[in-house]
Amino acid sequence: MKKKNNAAVPSAPPAPLNRRTFAFLLDWYLGSAFSAVPVGILWNMQTGEEVINTDITLFESPYGWLAGVLGLLFGAVYYYVVPLKVWRGQTLGKKLMDIRITGEDGNPLSAGSLALRQIVGVMILEGSFMLTGQYVLQMLNMLTKGAIGKGPGYLMLGVFLISAWMVCKGGKAVHDTWAYSKVVCGKQ
Repeated sequence: MKKKNNAAVPSAPPAPLNRRTFAFLLDWYLGSAFSAVPVGILWNMQTGEEVINTDITLFESPYGWLAGVLGLLFGAVYYYVVPLKVWRGQTLGKKLMDIRITGEDGNPLSAGSLALRQIVGVMILEGSFMLTGQYVLQMLNMLTKGAIGKGPGYLMLGVFLISAWMVCKGGKAVHDTWAYSKVVCGKQ
């Protein structure tokens, strides 16, 4: 229980796995679509094609770098700015599933903890299935001229699988452990 105005208020219950999973799937799709917007526009401007390309390594230099950075910035707006400024502790997927991110104490996360959770954890290290994670891998390959191979991708997949296992076992993903956060039901 946490105290509010000197009265004990029950803590919000942990988010059920089914709602958390569905919110993840919604956020995976919506966050990827949002981060693809600048990349697709740059590709269309550069090539005149009407298809949306998300492989930034196919761009002429230096536009691949620009596309990657803009894709990551758009992803950060969805995964970080929205839960920080628009719907406190909620992405659109979490809002639709009526769950939210809080600190372990039930209070809102600080901007730094939310950045650690959402940008470093969700978008990058656990981003093997996220378009933002693919942009990071493609930029690493561009930086090293392909010398790093597939190792970082396998590492990201491993972190994602460990995180998914942790959620199923105890309700806290790797990014929740790092940021001292949890995902709970309901309004705050």
